[in-house]
Amino acid sequence: MTPPRHTTDLAVLDVNETLFALDPVAARMAQVGLDGRLELWFARVLRDGIAAATAGRFVTFRALATHHLDVLLAAEEGTGTPLEQESDHRVEHVLAGFEEVQLHPDVGPGLQRLHDAGVSIVALTNGAASVASGALDRAGVLDLVAAVHDVGAAGRWKPAPEAYRWVLDRHGVAPDRSAMIAAHPWDVQGAQQAGLVGAWLDRDGASYPPGFPPPEVQGRDLAEVAVALTTPS
Repeated sequence: MTPPRHTTDLAVLDVNETLFALDPVAARMAQVGLDGRLELWFARVLRDGIAAATAGRFVTFRALATHHLDVLLAAEEGTGTPLEQESDHRVEHVLAGFEEVQLHPDVGPGLQRLHDAGVSIVALTNGAASVASGALDRAGVLDLVAAVHDVGAAGRWKPAPEAYRWVLDRHGVAPDRSAMIAAHPWDVQGAQQAGLVGAWLDRDGASYPPGFPPPEVQGRDLAEVAVALTTPS
């Protein structure tokens, strides 16, 4: 655990893999013949969404998720050509897994710690806000969160600065009094470039990528990060 750099008035939380694992999606992928392909699929979706943001464009998470599931299904069947309508039912079956995701066990206590310290909490996802809201609601902690946003209104995926600036403008908080909490170093770095405090949720005990500015705060679970952000140095 590392000490905070500034007083934290707003905590912005990433969603996919930060708040919950994608196990239900992986299970449904296995059911349609894509066992073990979750990491590849998710990486391709992130790659193209971030590439679009770099080029000044916006594509929805669902559009990219559907496309890359279709491509994987086509490759599995040896056609090399996306199956379009033929694979729609399988794609929908996989994406329905997002409606079943469950929060990591540490998320509830971490949110409570931030809330009790007077920190306003918002979620910001490259995916669908409804997925995050649903997971928080099923866990009974949605009332601890002031708002759940996706990047559609900003018109750019994280880690483009527009995404972080949009949420700060929306909530009227200065960057240096805000922290971005994410399990993805690229998300932490993007927020730091926009002036936020970077808080890395190191769920896997991995090393931080070389060349990235180090996070101001890091911890192995959300409760640890929350303590670091709310304990005076």
